[in-house]
Amino acid sequence: MRLGLIDRAERTIDIQSYLIRDDISGNLVALRLAAAADRGVRVRLLMDDALTHEIDAGLLSLDVHDNIEVRVFNPFPRRRSRLISFIANFNILNRRMHNKSFTVDNHVTIVGGRNLADEYFQSGGQQEFIDEDLLAIGAVVDDVSDGFDAYWNSQEAIPINAFNTMVPHSSLEDSTQQGRKYLEEYRDGEFLKSVDDRLAQQLADGTLALVSAKAAVIQDYPDKIRKLLPRSTSITTIFLQQTVAVAESELIIISPYFVPQKEGVEFFGAMVRKGVRVVIISNSLASTNHSSVHAVYARYRKPLLKQGVELYELRPHVSSSDSTTKLTLHSKVATIDRTRMFVGSFNLDPRSLYLNTEMGMMVDSDELAGSMAAGILESLPRIAYELQLSEKGRLQWLLRADGGDEVITTEPRTTWWLRFKTKLMSFLPIEGQM
Repeated sequence: MRLGLIDRAERTIDIQSYLIRDDISGNLVALRLAAAADRGVRVRLLMDDALTHEIDAGLLSLDVHDNIEVRVFNPFPRRRSRLISFIANFNILNRRMHNKSFTVDNHVTIVGGRNLADEYFQSGGQQEFIDEDLLAIGAVVDDVSDGFDAYWNSQEAIPINAFNTMVPHSSLEDSTQQGRKYLEEYRDGEFLKSVDDRLAQQLADGTLALVSAKAAVIQDYPDKIRKLLPRSTSITTIFLQQTVAVAESELIIISPYFVPQKEGVEFFGAMVRKGVRVVIISNSLASTNHSSVHAVYARYRKPLLKQGVELYELRPHVSSSDSTTKLTLHSKVATIDRTRMFVGSFNLDPRSLYLNTEMGMMVDSDELAGSMAAGILESLPRIAYELQLSEKGRLQWLLRADGGDEVITTEPRTTWWLRFKTKLMSFLPIEGQM
């Protein structure tokens, strides 16, 4: 979809992302952006700098184009070790721009949790991230654009050409040639075969089945990075707390990195006691890409279950026939009473609550929220373990399969070494630094 939108852009492309990688998807995007710029489209690419140094050379090559400008948010110094810089400036550099938006011609926008890297597009490979986006047209696009401009013009957004003399890089022509050569090597691979721009074509033709709904963009602003108080809340945090609190019958939350803290356990317990069905889906130890986060999350599983919360964890492999591909949950979704839904970049953990800037879209729609909630609940027996407490109060994982249910008493599909390392991490004081 994104590639198709780039190819059909006529005036502007604004991309805000936490991560872009020098892989198949990254090269595809870069080549399409260069082609769009060649035909006169103004391209603005705003990247958080947590991992940008890995592709500094490619971004600097793109930035050479008259119609392309790249900026990096809250940059690390390039003249000394990133580790030393991080330690010396921890309070600032630990705070990142986690927002993701993709806006074309100020007419259509995509908001969600997806980064620009191969694993986020579920097109084959050893690891695939399950993610969600919302595509929108209408007045809400202006709100996304206004938010993008606020970040683009903030004091933390530094033009990447500030590093021009510090990072060796090729010309744009050489860089695009290298990109084409790289893609040619994967021409017959599953990823490139899966590229499909039919949705973008349908949108351009006016035949894409869109749902009319009230939508609002919820986003933090760059000043969250400057608020160095350790427990300073933000726009997205306050909005989501207030929105979730009014649920009357059902609350479903998907958060790949889920650390509710004591306050969150009490909050969800209170929701259950007032008659709300609370369903939370996160990663299992076998599916997560951050075992350190899982080490902290694990502390809260028993307390949540004792409060009556339904807790599910993604299975790393949905079917035995696809055992070589590891699945990792990356979606950030909430549905409230099947009438409202939120999709964005927000994880329910201290980092999203207090440190990173986040954004997402809230939609009031029985059709969308209802279908999302129903789809999630219907898929759980097939894709997730259901957590339970035994009669002795020990954790159990219920695996539902065609051949019958199986109760597992240790972290499923994990080695003793992974469990041991994760247990050790659980004793470290990392929760406050997440």
